[in-house]
Amino acid sequence: RKEKKDFKLNYETIELRPMLENIISRQLLKSEKTVSIRLQMEEDIYIRADRTHLSNMISNLSDNAEKYSDEKADICIKCQILEKACQISVIDKGIGIPLDKQPFLFNKFYRVPTGNRHDVKGYGLGLYYVKMMAELHGGSIRVESSPGKGSTFTLEIPGRTSKTPNIRVKCSIDVHLAG
Repeated sequence: RKEKKDFKLNYETIELRPMLENIISRQLLKSEKTVSIRLQMEEDIYIRADRTHLSNMISNLSDNAEKYSDEKADICIKCQILEKACQISVIDKGIGIPLDKQPFLFNKFYRVPTGNRHDVKGYGLGLYYVKMMAELHGGSIRVESSPGKGSTFTLEIPGRTSKTPNIRVKCSIDVHLAG
């Protein structure tokens, strides 16, 4: 696609803990509902990626975790290094997504019909953006969800991720929206 070919990412080595702490602080400040966000990270992790777009991807998924929770959002962002990956999980207790709607989540302008729930604002561009940026990083995103039980968004970003900035592995970011 033309929109992807003409776009260049600004790669740099990023320490994830300060980035995630910043995302959490911003979300808590702007939230209009009661939100609790915990960060679980046992060690410092570095990834080679575009700082702005990586932050925007995680922020978008975290914002969705809050938006699709009831009046109190309880979110946990968990980050760990796997054998060849960094895994970031964003977990909440949201409403979940019906299986028949999941194939369309990453389409431009698609929004899951929410029935009588009209308080969730958006244009259907957030998950499309996350998918586009993940692909530009050479990665991907997928979802697992069931209504009333929540959702897991898994973002995989290949690149350099480690306890130090010199080991090449893949970064996997999971976002759980529980229901």
